[in-house]
Parts: sequence; C-alpha cells; structure tokens
Amino acid sequence: MSDLWIPISGLICFTLMVIINVISSTKNKKEVQLTIRQLLDKGESITPELLEKLGTYKSQKIIDLRRGLTLVSIGLACIFAGLIFSEIRIGLAIGMFPLLLGAAFFICWKTNQDEA
Repeated sequence: MSDLWIPISGLICFTLMVIINVISSTKNKKEVQLTIRQLLDKGESITPELLEKLGTYKSQKIIDLRRGLTLVSIGLACIFAGLIFSEIRIGLAIGMFPLLLGAAFFICWKTNQDEA
C-alpha cells in the first residue's frame, strides 16, 4: 500500500467531521425556528431569556476563540505527528492550513475584544 493513504484518510475523516457538523447544525437551527414559529402562532411573547435557553444567541467573540483554539491545536498536532513519524514535510503541509485558519480566528477574537 502506498504511504499516501495515510494523509488521504486523514483528510477524508476531517471532511466527514465537517459535513456531519454542518448537517447537525442545520437540523438544530430548523427545530429552533419551528419552535419559535409555534410560539408566535400561539401568540406568546418571545423574551431574550427564552432565546438564550433555545441556544439561538451565542457570543461571536467566544465562538471565534473556540474555533481558533481548535484549529491551532489541530494544526500543531499534524506538525508534531510529522515530527514523530519523521515526515515533517507532510506534517507541515497538512498542519499549516488549520494552523493559519486558527491564527485568523484569534485575530478576529482579539479585534472583537478591543471593540467591546
């Protein structure tokens, strides 16, 4: 078997995780919208506390920080895996993309923090 199957399977797993996350997020948003629509049809008022309990409001600053931490840790894990297996070029090639995306989310988090 070729050594290329290792990074290919890693990329396939990462892609599947992203697809599953998008599908479950979309399903959750549809159910929240259905709940809000049912409340409005009944004539009930929607308070900010109710929206917070439904999970519709999330601070963008916290989301940026979590995404940044996750992506930086994935990038560093790929680079360290390349070091461990003496394939630093492959580790850098795979790990650099999430590492830079995580750095961009840190910049967004810091920018939003300064505005508040």
